[in-house]
Amino acid sequence: MSIGMSKLLVIGISLFVCLLFQCEEIYGKEYVVGDEKGWSPDHNVSSWPEGKKFKAGDVLNFKYTNPSFEVVALINYPGYYEACDPYPVAKDIYTSGNDHVVLEKGPNAFVPFDISYCKRGMKLQVEAD
Repeated sequence: MSIGMSKLLVIGISLFVCLLFQCEEIYGKEYVVGDEKGWSPDHNVSSWPEGKKFKAGDVLNFKYTNPSFEVVALINYPGYYEACDPYPVAKDIYTSGNDHVVLEKGPNAFVPFDISYCKRGMKLQVEAD
């Protein structure tokens, strides 16, 4: 291989790596809420974001098995998040059991419609830079 081809190969690989990192910035990183346990009333997902850095454009994937009871409501009103009350202020409602939510800059808060689940810690608030 000639020196010219080697330089061209190095430049091509460098461009590919740069594009790869830019794609993550553009499209964001995807997180499965609650990791392997998912969005579930069986564990406290409110502590799940600890140690994670979220950016606007990142995607939260809410996986749950019972769409009838584990509905996800996006609310951005702190008092309603603390009270576990999505009814008057739900911005969006997700019901598929495999919901992908793109984070907006600032606070993003999620609660289920079942208040008893929420009171046991099945609620989530993340701040996206």
